[in-house]
Amino acid sequence: MTREAHLSAIRRSLPAVVPPPLVQPAEIVPLAGDASSRSYYRVRVPHTASSHLFPASVVVMAYPDEIAPGKELPFLNVHRYLRLAGIPVPDVLHHKPESRLLFLEDAGDTMLEDAVKKHGTTACLPMYEQCIEVLVRIQADGTRTLDGSAIPARLAFDMAKFGEEIDFFFEHAVRKYGGIHLSGSEERAIEDLFIPFLERTVSLPRVLTHRDYHSRNVMVLADTPAKPEKPGLRVLDYQDARMGSVFYDLASLLRDSYVTLAEEEEDHLKYVWRHLAHKELLRAAGDPGAFTELLDAAALQRNVKAIGTFGNQAHTRGKKLYLHFIPPTVARLRSNFSRNPAMRPLSEKLLPLLEALAEKAMSETPSPEGTNS
Repeated sequence: MTREAHLSAIRRSLPAVVPPPLVQPAEIVPLAGDASSRSYYRVRVPHTASSHLFPASVVVMAYPDEIAPGKELPFLNVHRYLRLAGIPVPDVLHHKPESRLLFLEDAGDTMLEDAVKKHGTTACLPMYEQCIEVLVRIQADGTRTLDGSAIPARLAFDMAKFGEEIDFFFEHAVRKYGGIHLSGSEERAIEDLFIPFLERTVSLPRVLTHRDYHSRNVMVLADTPAKPEKPGLRVLDYQDARMGSVFYDLASLLRDSYVTLAEEEEDHLKYVWRHLAHKELLRAAGDPGAFTELLDAAALQRNVKAIGTFGNQAHTRGKKLYLHFIPPTVARLRSNFSRNPAMRPLSEKLLPLLEALAEKAMSETPSPEGTNS
């Protein structure tokens, strides 16, 4: 559907959200998209007309998914279980399935990443602590809410899924973006070196994972509550949630491609997670002495997958601003390899490819200003 068609459909659907007399003066503004095929718009109601009875602005998500009769949009399915678990996700105000439109609570424009850019990681550490609190609720309470109708309960980060994501990295980052040609046997040899680390992660008990829990999917609300050190947050982009280890989302947040935490800050947040996690989650984390090793194994896969996504966005979709994030992600992997002697055989084969991708990305990276994913 074109932008003009979206705008027309949104205008027709607005009376379900705001009073009909305000539909025409309402302003509809396209928003920067993310790394998906969804489109976003903000609808602003004239300030003088807004009241506590209806919002001053809403965000509209236009989605391309075709939903079969009797089936449910994954976004709404996951939203229901996260709300049951008390996770701060935006309210769903209205759904127009025939137009593939969702009207959502407006969580503003300030991502956690933006807050870090403005204030620094140290000042934002209380926000990260709150993110850890929310993550523990996703993993514990979110898992308990799942039933036979929950889509995430039927999906998992298993060896097949991890294998797909490693293949995605080779296809879209190494071959298509990087232009690096490996023989089939060379590629398989590298993939085989991933297996012990993937198997170690897969062997752990599974909990609900957000799947993309990082600083661009946590919004910091402008109207903060009474305690300014703990501003209100909203969690976004959860529709691909599935079952996985407790380390998956933790690695996404602490080894983010968009924000670099200092080592002592990461150590503090790992402590916060262990302090807040109930016995059930601590058991799911496995051997306490291997906590960092297991986090490193999860981050290895997660960061490689992220580079695959950035390469795909740049090469296939023409979004070259994502190239800006390849070098810092390679830096995360380089540090990971240096900490883990067991990863040395993989590092010797993989790191030259990663360095080549980082060098190419740096030479082609446009200004990151205005990016959003």
